[in-house]
Formats: sequence, C-alpha cells, structure tokens
Amino acid sequence: FSRRLVKAALSLQCKATALVVVLTLSVVAVVSGYLLRFNEQFAREQRETQMVQMASMLAKAAAPPFAVGDVAALRDLATESADGMPLLYVVISDLNGRQIAASQDTKAGVLDTLPGPAAGRAPAPGRPVLRTGTKNVPVFLDVTYPITTHQPSGATVADAGRTAPTKLLGYVRTGMVEDRWQRTMASRLDLLIGVGILAAVAAIPLGFLLVRRIVSPLEGLAGAMNRFSRGELDVRSPVTRTDEIGRLAFAFNRMADEHQRTHERIVRLNADLEKRVAERTEQLHELASREPLTGLYNRRYFNEMLEHRFSEAKRYDSEISCIMLDLDDFKNVNDRFGHQTGDKLLILTAETISGQLRTADVAARFGGDEFIVLLPQTDSDRAYVLGERIAGQLAEQVQEHLAGVRITVSMGIASLPSAEIESAEALMRAADKALYEAKTAGKDRIVVASTAARPAVS
Repeated sequence: FSRRLVKAALSLQCKATALVVVLTLSVVAVVSGYLLRFNEQFAREQRETQMVQMASMLAKAAAPPFAVGDVAALRDLATESADGMPLLYVVISDLNGRQIAASQDTKAGVLDTLPGPAAGRAPAPGRPVLRTGTKNVPVFLDVTYPITTHQPSGATVADAGRTAPTKLLGYVRTGMVEDRWQRTMASRLDLLIGVGILAAVAAIPLGFLLVRRIVSPLEGLAGAMNRFSRGELDVRSPVTRTDEIGRLAFAFNRMADEHQRTHERIVRLNADLEKRVAERTEQLHELASREPLTGLYNRRYFNEMLEHRFSEAKRYDSEISCIMLDLDDFKNVNDRFGHQTGDKLLILTAETISGQLRTADVAARFGGDEFIVLLPQTDSDRAYVLGERIAGQLAEQVQEHLAGVRITVSMGIASLPSAEIESAEALMRAADKALYEAKTAGKDRIVVASTAARPAVS
C-alpha cells in the first residue's frame, strides 16, 4: 500500500507539474500570439503610413518643377529619391499614365513588371497595394500619390480662411519591400492563437499570478507605441528584460530608430529641394528682369526700382538723380557698318555704363540706343561728373574695340530735391526732356534739367 501511495503521489506530482508546464506554455502562447499579431499589425500600419508620407513628400517636391515642365528637375528628384531612401523605384507620370521620370534599384528590376493604367483597375491614390514581386524582390508595397498645385484665384474678404482650390498635375508612384518576417509570422499566427485560446481556459489561475509581471511592462510598451504613432519619433520603450516582452521592446526600439532615421533623411531631402526651388525661382526672376542683348535690366524692372527708390528719397528727404543717355547718330553706324557692329556698340555702351556704377545704382536699356541710369543718394553735380566719365570712357572703348567707328553721346539729367518733380514718372520725364534739349542743342553734350546745356566729354 505504501508503495502504491508513493507511486500515486509521484504520479500526481508529475501530473501537477505537467499541468503547470502546460498552463504556463499555454499562457505564454496566447500572450505571445496576441503581442506578435499586435506588433505585426502595428508594423504593417507604420510601414504603410511611412510609404504614404514619403510619397506625399515626393509629390509636394515634384509639384513646382512639374508645374513649369522642368523634366530635368523631375528626373533628378526621382534619381535622388531612389538612391537616398529605402525605395525600390520612383516613377513620376502625367494624368494619362505616361512616364515623365523614373528611377529604380538596378538589382530589383521591378519597373518592367508593374501593372500600368491599362492592365486593370487603377489603385486608389494614396492607398498602398501589396504586389507579388520577382525573383529578386519577394513581395513589395506599391503606392500612387497625386501631384497637385494650388490654382491662383482672386482673394476677397469673403474668401478669407478658405482653402485655395487645387489642380491635379500627375502622379508619383513608389515601391518598398515588405518585411520577410511579417509574411512568415502571419502564416503561423492563426494556428498559434487557436491552440493558445483552448489552453487559456485552464491557465486562468496561473494568469493571475503572472499578471503583475506581464501587464505592467506591456502597458509601458503600448504607451510608447501610441506616443510614437502620434508623431513623437524620439520615444523608446524603457523595458530592459531579456524575455519575450524584452525582445518585443527591443524590436520596437530598433524599428523606431530606423523610422526616425528615414524621416530625418526625408526632412533633409525636402529642405534641400525647397532650397533648390527657391534658388531656381530667384534665377528665373533675375533672368526675367534682364534685357537679353546687353545684360542690363529691362524697362519694366527699372520702372519698379524707380518707384521704390523715389519713394525712399521723398520719405527721407534725400537726393536722387536720373540720367537718360542716347547714342548720337546710331542709325548711321548701323547703315554704314551693319547691325552686328551696332549690336557690339550697344553691348560696349552697356559694359561702359555698368563699369562706372555703384552697387546701389540701377542701369537699364530703355529702348533702341537709349539707356537710363538711376543714382540714389546722388545730386545733379555728381551725376554730371558721372555722365562725363561715361562719355569719355565710351569714346576710348569705341576707339579701341570698334575701328573706324566714331560715336558721341547725349545725356539729360534730372534730380531731387526739385519743386517741379513730385513723382517718379515726373523725374523720368524731366530727364527725358533734358535729353531732348541736349539733342536739339547740337548733340554730344549733357543737359541738367532747368539748367543750361554743358558739352559732354568726347
């Protein structure tokens, strides 16, 4: 009997031990399965959100060059984006699906296998689609994002606070490899969770003993995940355990580090693109303000600067002068030596004028062989001296570079302060009238408004 009792006790002890082991394993299986499913779903959502964010930033960066038809800038954007980010490819296309710029990972070769607009129903813009890959790329996410720009419209008081209407220009399409472990885990999770649920009924007593050890770090990890999902990219899980929860926290922290590095690269790329767009805009504005033959400012830009500088002079009661220059008998030079020589003479005149000016002065070709110079903080006497220098220097340059050509110049000068000049337009008219007086008085001279004509240096 004693032997049977000992045997029964040993059997009961073995069964109890086995039950505890089974219950423990069941609880671990249920909890691990739940956490793995949660982490897999969270990681997929984060990956899809990351894809959409990258596509949105690329669409925003592509909008300015797309709007002006700068294909070279779009190709540079596609190449830099595919090289600088974890993307398989970047494709920029118009509304009809025609590719304008494209770049891809040369090892993957995915672009040739992508379904185009005619291969079925097009995916909704901004929604990632899981695609079957090639022998080099198992599975990848594909997202198409619209490229839009704001349409200019007349703003009124009633329109204040409303969003400006947008115009669809085209699409940017990107792809990213799906994580391999997510696919493997997804195929086995259902079986793991099913077995865990059946064993969980018997694991409730043991669960109460384990709840304090399990729930507390999980709440901390979930809180870190929620804060990270709201945009706090520097949040990390403080869990330092070495069990499953610790490994899960380590995986989350590693994923967060990768996401933050990618986000910082995108921010740097976006800042660089915005800087380049601003520089290109400034270059285009400068080119639009220049006269193509001489390189001087054109008449439109000069009128803008005249209004601005004249208003400053009136506001601060300072001096300002305007010189109108005209080449005497320029038509005879064209008729005798040809228009090519005439163009060289105009360019030489522009270079001579520019070489005598300060940084604050503005020179422009006013039309034909007529030039105009604006001189802030300059009275009529100093403007006259500058006119003499320009005339003398021009005569020397023509003698040196245009053999056989002899040219003189007539000038009219108007200055503030003057009781007769009340506007920028009046200042320019006064200088033009003085130029006319110089022409009628025999040319080759300088006339200051309301003064007698003085001969120019020849």
